[in-house]
Amino acid sequence: MEFEFKHLVVLMLLISGTSTLNAKEITTKVVDGLGRPVSNVKVNIHWLKAVTEDDVREITLVKLKSDQNGLVKGNYDETSVPHDETISYGVSKRGYREYTSSNYKPEYIVKREYKLIDLKRIIKSSGDKQIEQLREFLAGEYTNSKLPLEEQVFIEEEKLRPALRSLLPDPHVGMAATGLLSLIGVPEDLQLIVDHAPQPKDEAFGSRWAYQVVTALLEPSSDKEWLFLRDSAINKYEDKWVEYGAIQTLKLIASPNSKRILNEVALINKSRVEELQRAIEYIDSKPEPIADKNLLNAGKKIARILNIGKWQKNSKPRYNKKKDKALIDCEYIAGRDWLLYTATFHKILGVWKLRGVRETGQALLPYKN
Repeated sequence: MEFEFKHLVVLMLLISGTSTLNAKEITTKVVDGLGRPVSNVKVNIHWLKAVTEDDVREITLVKLKSDQNGLVKGNYDETSVPHDETISYGVSKRGYREYTSSNYKPEYIVKREYKLIDLKRIIKSSGDKQIEQLREFLAGEYTNSKLPLEEQVFIEEEKLRPALRSLLPDPHVGMAATGLLSLIGVPEDLQLIVDHAPQPKDEAFGSRWAYQVVTALLEPSSDKEWLFLRDSAINKYEDKWVEYGAIQTLKLIASPNSKRILNEVALINKSRVEELQRAIEYIDSKPEPIADKNLLNAGKKIARILNIGKWQKNSKPRYNKKKDKALIDCEYIAGRDWLLYTATFHKILGVWKLRGVRETGQALLPYKN
């Protein structure tokens, strides 16, 4: 009996050792949009098993939860997952936007969900309180799909611009503030944005924020702003959208200085020779200003000048509360691409002037028989 008991203990130790050898240790952290640890976040580590074409099942490996410091620790048996299957990490907590990642990360970000009613509360606030509330809001996830955040902020721009300007240097929400202010298109704001502009980033789309800025820089007033346009046009930010947007803006400015920069860029950027030549030719044609006392006519002017495929129509203008700023969408079809460009106009001394235009929508159309 004693002999059998010893063998049983040895067998149990062997099994335990094998299980430990197969255990995949997991250590990660969960933080919110402002980098603060978030507790009680569920982390479901799983893989998807295709039983049939129509029957795909989630196979849970382990369910973990973040502690008060946002730390998540645990393990699972990695031998239970077929070698050709992908392990997924589902991250969720009530009140936060849940998502699933196919990559293990040392840190996962969960963003608190906000609704239109939250934004309206911020609009009614003021001073430091409004800045702090807006910071929390921009670090989260806006969930109203029927009314885009950009549109709502544009409507209330007079009340929100000061807080957005204050948040430009913020490492967590500064880029969000940059995009919103760029759409509104006030030249003084654009100058402040360029003053706080970060250096180009190596990661994919790391400098895409600059597209929103260059497409709104239609009235550069400082050497730094002109340099920003030049650097973007020679692709210093290593993003083709930023490069394209800068060339488009330099064309639309249509001034001796913008022509000089385009000629300079043409000597450096050999990948955009045709576009640069067309931009210079446009300036040489001495075009009329993109402005009109009639807003609809001003919208038609920019639609014709962009000339991106076949122009379909312009949307009705959408105004801010004071009705001295407006957005107009220009719709095009180029081949099988449906494209949407949104133009910002400001009313100055009774004339609607273009303050920015950028692509805001794209879709692939079905083949026609």
